[in-house]
Amino acid sequence: MSRVLVVDDDIQLCELLSEVLEEEGYHVDTVHCGESALQFIQSNPVDLVLLDVMLPNLSGLQVARRICQRFATPILMLTALNDEASMLDGYQAGADQYIAKPFKVPELLTRIKVILRRVAFERQRQSLATTNQGLNEQLSRLPLTGTEQELLDFLIKNNGVVVSKSDLQVRVLKKELCPFDRNLDMHISNIRRKLVQAGLSKQHIKTVRGKGYSYLETVGA
Repeated sequence: MSRVLVVDDDIQLCELLSEVLEEEGYHVDTVHCGESALQFIQSNPVDLVLLDVMLPNLSGLQVARRICQRFATPILMLTALNDEASMLDGYQAGADQYIAKPFKVPELLTRIKVILRRVAFERQRQSLATTNQGLNEQLSRLPLTGTEQELLDFLIKNNGVVVSKSDLQVRVLKKELCPFDRNLDMHISNIRRKLVQAGLSKQHIKTVRGKGYSYLETVGA
Protein backbone atom coordinates (compact mmCIF):
# COMPACT_ATOMS: atom_id res chain seq x y z
CA MET A 1 0.00 0.00 0.00
CA SER A 2 1.50 3.34 -1.11
CA ARG A 3 1.72 6.04 1.55
CA VAL A 4 0.69 9.56 0.54
CA LEU A 5 1.35 12.66 2.61
CA VAL A 6 -1.05 15.56 1.98
CA VAL A 7 0.38 18.96 2.95
CA ASP A 8 -2.26 21.71 2.86
CA ASP A 9 -3.55 24.29 5.34
CA ASP A 10 -7.07 23.79 3.99
CA ILE A 11 -8.31 21.25 6.54
CA GLN A 12 -11.54 20.58 4.66
CA LEU A 13 -9.61 19.79 1.47
CA CYS A 14 -7.27 17.48 3.42
CA GLU A 15 -10.27 15.57 4.74
CA LEU A 16 -11.72 15.27 1.24
CA LEU A 17 -8.44 14.09 -0.25
CA SER A 18 -7.97 11.59 2.56
CA GLU A 19 -11.39 10.11 1.90
CA VAL A 20 -10.86 9.90 -1.87
CA LEU A 21 -7.36 8.45 -1.68
CA GLU A 22 -8.18 5.93 1.02
CA GLU A 23 -11.04 4.66 -1.15
CA GLU A 24 -8.42 4.08 -3.85
CA GLY A 25 -6.35 1.97 -1.46
CA TYR A 26 -3.71 4.51 -0.41
CA HIS A 27 -2.55 5.07 3.16
CA VAL A 28 -3.00 8.82 3.75
CA ASP A 29 -1.48 11.17 6.32
CA THR A 30 -2.16 14.91 6.48
CA VAL A 31 -0.28 17.88 7.90
CA HIS A 32 -1.04 21.56 7.58
CA CYS A 33 2.29 23.36 7.38
CA GLY A 34 5.72 22.94 5.83
CA GLU A 35 7.59 22.38 9.09
CA SER A 36 5.26 19.52 10.02
CA ALA A 37 5.70 18.01 6.58
CA LEU A 38 9.49 17.95 6.88
CA GLN A 39 9.31 16.49 10.38
CA PHE A 40 6.90 13.81 9.22
CA ILE A 41 9.02 12.76 6.23
CA GLN A 42 12.09 12.65 8.48
CA SER A 43 10.43 10.02 10.67
CA ASN A 44 8.17 8.14 8.24
CA PRO A 45 8.62 6.52 4.83
CA VAL A 46 6.46 8.35 2.27
CA ASP A 47 5.86 7.33 -1.35
CA LEU A 48 4.37 10.63 -2.57
CA VAL A 49 3.79 14.14 -1.25
CA LEU A 50 0.77 16.18 -2.34
CA LEU A 51 2.08 19.64 -1.57
CA ASP A 52 0.17 22.92 -1.59
CA VAL A 53 2.16 25.95 -2.70
CA MET A 54 0.45 28.52 -0.46
CA LEU A 55 1.42 27.40 3.05
CA PRO A 56 1.97 29.46 6.23
CA ASN A 57 5.56 30.21 7.24
CA LEU A 58 7.48 27.94 4.84
CA SER A 59 5.99 28.08 1.35
CA GLY A 60 5.37 24.96 -0.66
CA LEU A 61 8.28 25.87 -2.93
CA GLN A 62 10.64 26.07 0.06
CA VAL A 63 9.35 22.76 1.38
CA ALA A 64 9.80 21.13 -2.03
CA ARG A 65 13.42 22.29 -2.23
CA ARG A 66 14.20 20.92 1.24
CA ILE A 67 12.52 17.60 0.45
CA CYS A 68 14.57 17.26 -2.73
CA GLN A 69 17.78 18.09 -0.86
CA ARG A 70 17.27 15.34 1.71
CA PHE A 71 14.92 12.74 0.23
CA ALA A 72 14.01 11.07 -3.05
CA THR A 73 10.27 11.42 -2.41
CA PRO A 74 8.25 12.49 -5.49
CA ILE A 75 6.14 15.64 -5.20
CA LEU A 76 2.82 16.52 -6.82
CA MET A 77 2.18 20.22 -6.28
CA LEU A 78 -1.31 21.58 -5.68
CA THR A 79 -1.82 25.26 -6.32
CA ALA A 80 -4.36 27.94 -7.07
CA LEU A 81 -1.71 29.67 -9.22
CA ASN A 82 -2.16 28.36 -12.75
CA ASP A 83 0.14 30.69 -14.70
CA GLU A 84 3.21 29.44 -16.54
CA ALA A 85 5.69 31.25 -14.28
CA SER A 86 4.24 29.61 -11.17
CA MET A 87 4.36 26.21 -12.81
CA LEU A 88 8.00 26.71 -13.80
CA ASP A 89 8.81 27.77 -10.23
CA GLY A 90 7.21 24.55 -9.00
CA TYR A 91 9.17 22.33 -11.35
CA GLN A 92 12.41 24.14 -10.55
CA ALA A 93 11.73 23.62 -6.85
CA GLY A 94 11.53 19.88 -7.46
CA ALA A 95 7.92 19.06 -8.24
CA ASP A 96 7.41 15.98 -10.40
CA GLN A 97 3.99 17.17 -11.54
CA TYR A 98 1.81 20.20 -11.05
CA ILE A 99 -1.99 20.41 -10.83
CA ALA A 100 -4.03 23.57 -10.42
CA LYS A 101 -6.94 24.04 -8.05
CA PRO A 102 -9.75 23.41 -8.46
CA PHE A 103 -8.87 20.05 -9.98
CA LYS A 104 -10.95 17.09 -11.02
CA VAL A 105 -10.51 14.01 -8.86
CA PRO A 106 -10.02 11.60 -11.81
CA GLU A 107 -7.19 13.78 -13.14
CA LEU A 108 -5.54 13.89 -9.71
CA LEU A 109 -5.79 10.12 -9.33
CA THR A 110 -4.33 9.60 -12.79
CA ARG A 111 -1.37 11.85 -12.05
CA ILE A 112 -0.74 10.05 -8.77
CA LYS A 113 -0.79 6.67 -10.51
CA VAL A 114 1.60 7.90 -13.19
CA ILE A 115 4.10 9.17 -10.63
CA LEU A 116 3.95 6.05 -8.46
CA ARG A 117 4.27 3.78 -11.50
CA ARG A 118 7.38 5.66 -12.63
CA VAL A 119 8.89 5.49 -9.14
CA ALA A 120 8.20 1.75 -8.93
CA PHE A 121 9.85 1.24 -12.32
CA GLU A 122 12.92 3.24 -11.29
CA ARG A 123 13.26 1.27 -8.06
CA GLN A 124 12.94 -2.00 -9.97
CA ARG A 125 15.57 -0.88 -12.44
CA GLN A 126 17.94 0.18 -9.66
CA SER A 127 17.41 -3.12 -7.88
CA LEU A 128 18.13 -5.03 -11.09
CA ALA A 129 21.23 -2.92 -11.72
CA THR A 130 22.49 -3.67 -8.20
CA THR A 131 21.81 -7.37 -8.69
CA ASN A 132 23.58 -7.39 -12.05
CA GLN A 133 26.52 -5.49 -10.61
CA GLY A 134 26.88 -8.16 -7.95
CA LEU A 135 26.64 -10.86 -10.63
CA ASN A 136 29.36 -9.19 -12.69
CA GLU A 137 31.63 -9.06 -9.66
CA GLN A 138 31.10 -12.78 -9.04
CA LEU A 139 31.73 -13.60 -12.69
CA SER A 140 34.97 -11.63 -12.64
CA ARG A 141 36.24 -13.82 -9.78
CA LEU A 142 35.61 -17.17 -11.51
CA PRO A 143 38.81 -19.25 -11.90
CA LEU A 144 38.51 -19.46 -15.69
CA THR A 145 41.18 -20.36 -18.20
CA GLY A 146 42.01 -17.81 -20.88
CA THR A 147 39.83 -19.55 -23.45
CA GLU A 148 36.94 -19.97 -21.02
CA GLN A 149 37.12 -16.27 -20.14
CA GLU A 150 37.06 -15.27 -23.80
CA LEU A 151 34.05 -17.51 -24.43
CA LEU A 152 32.16 -16.11 -21.44
CA ASP A 153 33.04 -12.52 -22.34
CA PHE A 154 31.81 -13.06 -25.91
CA LEU A 155 28.52 -14.53 -24.71
CA ILE A 156 28.04 -11.75 -22.15
CA LYS A 157 28.68 -9.14 -24.84
CA ASN A 158 25.82 -10.73 -26.78
CA ASN A 159 23.53 -10.98 -23.74
CA GLY A 160 20.21 -12.62 -24.65
CA VAL A 161 21.33 -13.40 -28.21
CA VAL A 162 21.76 -16.99 -29.38
CA VAL A 163 25.32 -17.34 -30.69
CA SER A 164 25.87 -20.29 -32.99
CA LYS A 165 28.53 -22.88 -32.22
CA SER A 166 30.23 -22.13 -35.51
CA ASP A 167 30.49 -18.41 -34.63
CA LEU A 168 31.93 -19.19 -31.21
CA GLN A 169 34.35 -21.67 -32.76
CA VAL A 170 35.61 -19.17 -35.31
CA ARG A 171 35.47 -15.96 -33.25
CA VAL A 172 36.92 -17.34 -30.02
CA LEU A 173 38.61 -20.67 -30.70
CA LYS A 174 39.92 -19.39 -34.06
CA LYS A 175 39.11 -22.48 -36.10
CA GLU A 176 36.27 -23.95 -38.10
CA LEU A 177 33.75 -26.20 -36.39
CA CYS A 178 34.15 -29.86 -37.27
CA PRO A 179 31.21 -32.33 -36.98
CA PHE A 180 32.81 -34.44 -34.23
CA ASP A 181 34.75 -31.68 -32.44
CA ARG A 182 33.54 -31.43 -28.82
CA ASN A 183 36.20 -28.93 -27.72
CA LEU A 184 33.73 -26.03 -27.57
CA ASP A 185 31.16 -28.06 -25.63
CA MET A 186 33.84 -29.06 -23.14
CA HIS A 187 34.78 -25.41 -22.51
CA ILE A 188 31.12 -24.46 -22.01
CA SER A 189 30.67 -27.39 -19.63
CA ASN A 190 33.70 -26.25 -17.61
CA ILE A 191 32.35 -22.70 -17.37
CA ARG A 192 29.00 -24.00 -16.13
CA ARG A 193 30.69 -26.20 -13.56
CA LYS A 194 32.64 -23.22 -12.24
CA LEU A 195 29.47 -21.12 -12.13
CA VAL A 196 27.82 -23.74 -9.93
CA GLN A 197 30.90 -24.02 -7.72
CA ALA A 198 30.73 -20.25 -7.18
CA GLY A 199 27.07 -20.50 -6.11
CA LEU A 200 25.69 -19.22 -9.41
CA SER A 201 23.22 -20.88 -11.76
CA LYS A 202 24.52 -22.83 -14.72
CA GLN A 203 21.42 -21.56 -16.53
CA HIS A 204 23.24 -18.26 -17.14
CA ILE A 205 24.56 -20.11 -20.20
CA LYS A 206 21.62 -21.61 -22.02
CA THR A 207 21.86 -24.30 -24.68
CA VAL A 208 19.53 -23.65 -27.60
CA ARG A 209 19.28 -27.03 -29.29
CA GLY A 210 20.37 -26.99 -32.91
CA LYS A 211 21.43 -23.33 -32.73
CA GLY A 212 24.08 -22.61 -30.11
CA TYR A 213 24.49 -20.93 -26.77
CA SER A 214 23.02 -17.83 -25.15
CA TYR A 215 24.07 -15.89 -22.04
CA LEU A 216 21.17 -14.82 -19.82
CA GLU A 217 21.81 -12.14 -17.20
CA THR A 218 18.59 -12.99 -15.34
CA VAL A 219 17.55 -16.59 -14.80
CA GLY A 220 14.69 -18.23 -12.94
CA ALA A 221 15.11 -19.81 -9.53
